[in-house]
Formats: sequence, structure tokens, C-alpha cells
Amino acid sequence: MLKNFTLLYVENNEEAIHAFSNAFKKHFKGIFIARNGEEAMDIFKISHPDIVITEIQIQKMDCFDMIERMREIDPNLPVIINSVFSDTHLLLQSIALHVDDYILKPTNPNVMLKALEKAARVLNLEKSLARSYMMMQTIIDEIPDPIMYIELDFSVSMMNKAAKELGGEDVNAVVPKCYKISDKTSGACADGFHPCPIEHVSKTKKPSTLRHVHTDKKGKKHHIDVDARPIFDADGTVVAYLEIRHDISNYHNIQNKLLHETKKLTHISMHDSLTHLPNRRLLDDRINHAIDRKKRSGGEFAIFFIDLDHFKEVNDTLGHLIGDQLLIHVAKRIRKMTRKGDTIARNGGDEFVLLIDDGISQSHFTTVAEKILKLFEAPFLIHGNEIRSACSIGISIFPQDGQTVESLLHHADVAMYTSKEAGRQQFAFFSPAAAV
Repeated sequence: MLKNFTLLYVENNEEAIHAFSNAFKKHFKGIFIARNGEEAMDIFKISHPDIVITEIQIQKMDCFDMIERMREIDPNLPVIINSVFSDTHLLLQSIALHVDDYILKPTNPNVMLKALEKAARVLNLEKSLARSYMMMQTIIDEIPDPIMYIELDFSVSMMNKAAKELGGEDVNAVVPKCYKISDKTSGACADGFHPCPIEHVSKTKKPSTLRHVHTDKKGKKHHIDVDARPIFDADGTVVAYLEIRHDISNYHNIQNKLLHETKKLTHISMHDSLTHLPNRRLLDDRINHAIDRKKRSGGEFAIFFIDLDHFKEVNDTLGHLIGDQLLIHVAKRIRKMTRKGDTIARNGGDEFVLLIDDGISQSHFTTVAEKILKLFEAPFLIHGNEIRSACSIGISIFPQDGQTVESLLHHADVAMYTSKEAGRQQFAFFSPAAAV
């Protein structure tokens, strides 16, 4: 099937080019290689390849701009993206351009071959429209996506097996209407809830792809890309339409899963695995945002460096499992007393950092510190052990005690050690004298 077609492969990695050529050169009539976007456009304009495979990260031209420019020349051009990048934003851009497939590297040759064969089937269909009815029917029945040849009055003069299997009330009529072919699922264009792709094509005389969401009789939603294309006669007049429906529900589900996984990974990278509090990375980001806000609007905020007293003794006498549970319980108590705009983070070990935003005075920060110390008055009950703990607190205030994340945290740490040296279980504000 692929022997009748030429292919343009856009890739700047020589090892990938060599591997692809070895694997697929026998399948095609010819393969053109472009190592950057400008070279790809030059080859495309001169040689008119039938299929394009491209990496996202190419030189001298944005990949998506290149695809758009090629599609301006050939709107029906099959494009397959073959990239190592699985970023959700890139997937959404690919969906917007209606690329035929998105295959991640390392490339599975079988998956790539199937994608190429599918693109070839669509090309064969478009090139065979002028052939006899029986030949056309034989070809389109091999296509897994529903296909309809639609007349100007919305009647369907030809459809493939997949379209018939949609099971609409008009599917067995002598001259069925396209909007009654899919009555097995709700959401036909005639119901007014979905824009009609044929009407759009009739106005623009250009190919159009619209997204429909259909619900089958079992209540399951299907995301359908309805691709409609005009059929012209020799004078350039639109005489019919070709409609191809592609159920992208699996692709849509994968996209949602990728979004979910991205959010999940982002959360994991920004939070402590034991206490689930923000970690140092997220804390730094929150403090930087607070600094930017206060520089614009004025005002103060405070950093509380909280260190558990005698925590090592808990680990040594009761074990690290009890120690970990103590950290979890401490995190829960502190988190309950914080406001929505505040941040409590685990800095590592038995150290916690509290960012109190929008403080109105030092007396306010004093009140907060006293509340934290009171949190430790009640013992912690962990696995049958009644554990009494305490903490020492150091406080730095923006802007007088520092105007960077590093200086504010360092000065809060210095103040915390002042508390330790004064007998523990108390708090201290940063003093420049203590830093000497």
C-alpha cells in the first residue's frame, strides 16, 4: 500500500534518520529527508510528498507553523508527529491542527507502520473518488472510520460499512439523510446542539473539521471529529461533500490522563512525601511571590523557622517510625491553625517553615508564635505512646530582615538558634546582632 506514496521525514537527529530509513525505505516509493523546517518546506514545494512525519523540535522554523504552511498548500496532507515530547500543551496544539497521529519516541516500528498505513488508506480513498462505484465501495469499506459521500441536499449516495454500523433510522433507506445516519447516538446535527460541518463547508468551500460529543444508548459519551471536505467538478463548483468521522474518545481519554498525571507529578515534585506539606521548592516559590507582592503594594510578611526540640531522642528511643508519625502529627496541628493565604512547609528533617502573609504588626507575629508553642502543650498519642514534644521558633520579617528567599530563611534560622540557646521551647525575632 505504501509503495505508491512518497514520504517527507523531518528530523535533525542523524541516528534517528538512519534508523527510520533502514526500517521504512522498503515500504515507500521514495523518502525525502529534511533536517530543519526551511529545508522541509523547500522539499515539500518541489517534490510534493504524500505523507509527512515530523519531530516537534526542529530548527529554523516552528514545527506547527511548518504544518500550517504545508496544509495551506495541501489541506488533505496526512501529518504524523513523531516526538519524545509528551507535554499536554503540545498535544493540544497537535489536536488543534488535526494531525493524523502522535507517536512518542522511542518509536515502535509496528505502531508507526500502522499509522502510515492508515494515512495511506485515506490517501487512496481521496485519489480513488473518480473511479467506479464498486471500486470506491471496496476501498472505503476497508476504512475503520465511518465515511459518507453526501449530496448537496444532505442525502448520502455512498457510505462505507463503518457508517452503516452507526445504526441510524435512515441507514437502510434508498436515499438516507446524513443527519439520520447516526441516530443510534444522540447529537446529530439536526438536533441543533451541534454545528453542521456540511453547512460550514458549503459556505467556505474549504475542508472543515468540527468536534461533536455524542452519547450512545448506554449513556457513554463519544468525542467525534467530523471531517467534511468539498467535492468539486471540473469548473470548480461544489457538487458534493465527503464526510469522515473519527472517534477520538481514546485519544481524548489519554489526553485527560496526561493532564491528570501532569498535575499529579507537579504535586509530587512540590510536596513532601511524608507530611504532604509543600516542600522547599514550593516554599521558595511562595516566598518569592510574597516578596513580589509586597514590593508592589507595601506591607510585611514573616517567616517562622520551627525546629522540634529533642527530636533526635524520639528517634533514638522509640525508632524512626514513631519519629515519622510525630512529624506527621505536628504538621497536622500547625496546618489547622494556619489561614488560607499562609503556607506551612517541611524544610527537611524536623524543621518546618511557616510563611505568614499580610501581617499587620510584630505583635501579630508574636501572637502567631505563641499559638504555635501552645500546639505542643497537649501530648501526641502515637501507636500507644504518649509523646510530649516542643519546638523552638525563629522569626524574620520582610523587608527589614531580608529581601530575598535566602536571606529571610537564613535570618529566621539564626533567630531559631537564638531560641535554642535561650533554653528552647520559645521564640525569638531576628536581631542583626545575633548574626555577627
